[in-house]
Amino acid sequence: MDLSLVFCVAVFADLVALRLIPVRRRIVRFVCRSIFFAFETVLIVLLVGSPLRPVFRPQDLPREFWLQILACCWWGLAARELISVLALPTAIRKTAVENKLLSDIIAASIYVCSALAMMGFVLGLSLQGVLATSGVIAIVLGLALQNTLGDVFSGISLSIEKPYRIGDEILLEGGAEGEVVEMNWRSTHLRNGANDIVVIPNSAIAKLRIQNHSAGTRRSNGSLTVAVDSRNEPELVLEILKQSAMTCPSILEIPTPSADVTEIKGDRMTYAIYFSTSSISAAGSARSQIITQLYKRVRPVVAQEISAASMRLRTPIDSTPIFLFPENEVLHHLPLLEPLSEAEKAKMNAKVIRHHFQAGDQLLAQGMEVDSAHFIFSGVVQALRQLEDGRVLQVRRLGPGDLFGDISLLTGLQSPGTLTALTSGLLLELRSEDLKPILESRPELVESLSRSAINVQQFVAMFEKAADQPAPIEQMDLLSRIKKFFRLDVS
Repeated sequence: MDLSLVFCVAVFADLVALRLIPVRRRIVRFVCRSIFFAFETVLIVLLVGSPLRPVFRPQDLPREFWLQILACCWWGLAARELISVLALPTAIRKTAVENKLLSDIIAASIYVCSALAMMGFVLGLSLQGVLATSGVIAIVLGLALQNTLGDVFSGISLSIEKPYRIGDEILLEGGAEGEVVEMNWRSTHLRNGANDIVVIPNSAIAKLRIQNHSAGTRRSNGSLTVAVDSRNEPELVLEILKQSAMTCPSILEIPTPSADVTEIKGDRMTYAIYFSTSSISAAGSARSQIITQLYKRVRPVVAQEISAASMRLRTPIDSTPIFLFPENEVLHHLPLLEPLSEAEKAKMNAKVIRHHFQAGDQLLAQGMEVDSAHFIFSGVVQALRQLEDGRVLQVRRLGPGDLFGDISLLTGLQSPGTLTALTSGLLLELRSEDLKPILESRPELVESLSRSAINVQQFVAMFEKAADQPAPIEQMDLLSRIKKFFRLDVS
């Protein structure tokens, strides 16, 4: 049997076997590849002798050409086997290749050496002429690909210096930040907080200042700039901004968020909120949560006010600052009372009761029956809930603009949790006896209040679903409870 055909069959079987074995099973692939390579080496030695000094039959030119092709194939297989041996430690540790650029450079160098071996040992060509010709070609390509080569050599420099690795979270000069997900010949790929892939050329990143958050701790420090109307007292604004950040789940409790005044200009003062998150990817969510919490204490700016202020100060409309509404406008911003008329809100506003509290004060106990709702004008409150098995869970933090006690006020049900003050602040209280006349004159408000109440109960039910299996919450059940509690007509 012709051994050259056996060699071809072995090569074909080698390629088919590697196609069938999953890429993730790197050890099995290496063993299979090595067995086939050993068999192919035996065959090529029997055909042409040593691949370094192959012996062909001069009188049979077609046969000689065919054996040269097989010898070249063997050199390609040898290069592949050497690359697999170098990658074996990584395969044994069952980890991904840390630096794809470095592995690609090594693989390319091995294949270039294999090509030179084919030309020198198998084809018998003079390597001096080949190298001279390749030098001219390299000069031409170097001039044509200056930018690409700059990226390549910058990537080599970065892979040697290793200012960051795959999986590190970095911040680049200029504001780009994210997790390093890939390093290749031309660029570095980052995944930012919005889950987008940011591609930065290696030549550009090599010139930037790199801040590696994963070198020491993965904690990321972030900031948010807010322009506030200068009519608001700076001391109150600083407290509200800090407290709003303290309520955000994505922001670490330690170090405590802080706020500073950075600029005063015309009708606005610029503030910066500083906070820390567990990772860069959480920074975007943290900023969104701060804005959402802060919006609960912001009065919408009327279009006429924007135009007048812009014309007076000659500032762009889109740069108008926000305004934190005062105490007498609280009822205008409560979703529960949104259907009320201005006259009804003004009448109820006169009955609002003010309560100052200090850090450590218990504002509400779980199971307590409450006949009033409380609006947190300033301060931070921790909500706790004790489960039936005795565990005490931290539900959430409430801050400026949040409301509590409304479930008990609307339905007469017991408080679902305990509230303890983490900072000093101010509560604005609205009693059920003051709300009852409004409900009697506005029956449609009852359904609106029931929808707000069911949202709160659903949140509590979902929070402890791992421990309890609460019954489904029906809006009609809540509606009847509200009417019964206020002694309204239930028909």
